[in-house]
Amino acid sequence: MILVVAVGTATARPAKVILLRHGEKVPDEMDENLSERGQMRAEALASCLTTNSSFLSNGLPVALFAPKITRHDNVRRPYETLKPLARSLKLAIQMPCDRKDYRGLVSSIMKDPAYDGKTVVVCWVHDYLPAMAREFGIKSKSLTWKGSVYDRFWVITFHRDHAKLTSLPQHLLPEDSAD
Repeated sequence: MILVVAVGTATARPAKVILLRHGEKVPDEMDENLSERGQMRAEALASCLTTNSSFLSNGLPVALFAPKITRHDNVRRPYETLKPLARSLKLAIQMPCDRKDYRGLVSSIMKDPAYDGKTVVVCWVHDYLPAMAREFGIKSKSLTWKGSVYDRFWVITFHRDHAKLTSLPQHLLPEDSAD
């Protein structure tokens, strides 16, 4: 008797990836930490991403990512923005690559079976978010993230072979954008 086993080529992928920018900066460009308002945003994000039903269709987030902090690339704000959420979810913030290696991060996320059908949160530097969204499969060439914007979520959902991006206002702090 010969047993033939067919192995499918289906790839593991998250059901949802939430992209966001770090919280607000302090006025001193040399200071890589969050401002007081940025810290308030980080605390509010933790509550929002663990209680808002819009984000929980696949359960609580299972992984949090920020750029690696190095001596030459001191990007603390994404990590600081995710700290309250990590504490709430009892998850480590993964920092496997520097901010310029978003392609490697996306590839890793999309191949990891631990994230299949789950929600993943990526907090990054705004300069790279449009390109990162495209790496996740968003086809729009006109994606931009303005340097003055801290109060958005880009939610990428995957359906069969295509990815869809929804841009949502955070509505977390006074004076956040209404739309």
